Amino acid sequence: MILQKQKELLEQIKQIILKGENKTYLSKISFDYDSTLSTAKGTELAKKLISENNDLYIISARHLKSGMLNKAKELGIPLNRVYATGSNTNKINKIKSLKIDVHYDNNENVIKQLEGIGKLFTND
Repeated sequence: MILQKQKELLEQIKQIILKGENKTYLSKISFDYDSTLSTAKGTELAKKLISENNDLYIISARHLKSGMLNKAKELGIPLNRVYATGSNTNKINKIKSLKIDVHYDNNENVIKQLEGIGKLFTND
């Protein structure tokens, strides 16, 4: 009896977490900045993903995030989700540490190292 009540309670908690505030599950999606989110195509994709209630991040190998903040503000991405990592190795490590579900990048080497979560972005 107690075990069944615990299972029911855990299921209720799970549903609350997955739905958030009456929203469906949010995926954590990140974009490289240069030649990806900085393009019109990248911006439109980001807007679409945001409208579908996904949490977006900007994760770049740039050394400073100041040049990316206007785009974040334009899209409504919280500034604490903008990362300038200084290198592709650090970018990959940040993506993994944040447990990003999907990362868009124009660098094939980065995509290869992301073990299935990387999506190659082309501006065709």
